[in-house]
Amino acid sequence: MKAFQDKNIVSGLKKWNKHEAGLVTEADLISEKIIIETISSKSSFPILSEESTEEFTFIDNENFWAIDPLCGTVPFSNSLDTWGLTVSFFSSNNSSVGAIMCPSSNEIIYCDEENVYKNADILTPRPNFPEIEDMTLCLEIEKGKNWVDLFKNELDWVKNFSYVNSFASAVYPGSQVIKGNLPIMAIYNISLEHVGALILIGNKLGIKSTDLKGNELNVNEFKNNTPEWFIFGWPDALENLMNKIN
Repeated sequence: MKAFQDKNIVSGLKKWNKHEAGLVTEADLISEKIIIETISSKSSFPILSEESTEEFTFIDNENFWAIDPLCGTVPFSNSLDTWGLTVSFFSSNNSSVGAIMCPSSNEIIYCDEENVYKNADILTPRPNFPEIEDMTLCLEIEKGKNWVDLFKNELDWVKNFSYVNSFASAVYPGSQVIKGNLPIMAIYNISLEHVGALILIGNKLGIKSTDLKGNELNVNEFKNNTPEWFIFGWPDALENLMNKIN
């Protein structure tokens, strides 16, 4: 997909909206096809894909794949670098693994059952963040009307942060949290295929995945009822946020 940008042909991509604020390009579908064909050549387990969620049904204790073939279609289609892709495998025998890739930085971050790796080297981030008033929060909300409605009612806690960034992606800012560059991110109404690998990688590093009340999330929370909020952050930052909210 980076080849589309490198050849400066992004502006010529076919694009459409599958629903309001749901931009899709032919690059999404090309990436999806390649990933699904690669997985299917070596695995018979079902695949939950961001571009074909209606074809997938969750079954309890099922082994399955979850992929987002191009997370950050809007920045990608505008030749920005805040996009990536994500693949995760959820296993019923506690051997779940995940991987994310951000082509702009030429980084692949992934985990096995024990460790997290960045480009084949074990990743051991040592984050050191300031007090919450000087922290940067990543806030991702789809659809303009949701921004308006949420800020009217339930986003008063955002005032506790010095800066708020938004990247129109889950994978890119998620990678920055994993590397210890960002303390925390909050995403409104996000489904599993976008964040599955973040949850699995984060678990290995001690990064928390919770709802807005601080309740820890796992794949079961996403099966038939997408959580309203996905909070992904380092423990101290997340605890500080929960204290402010409560």
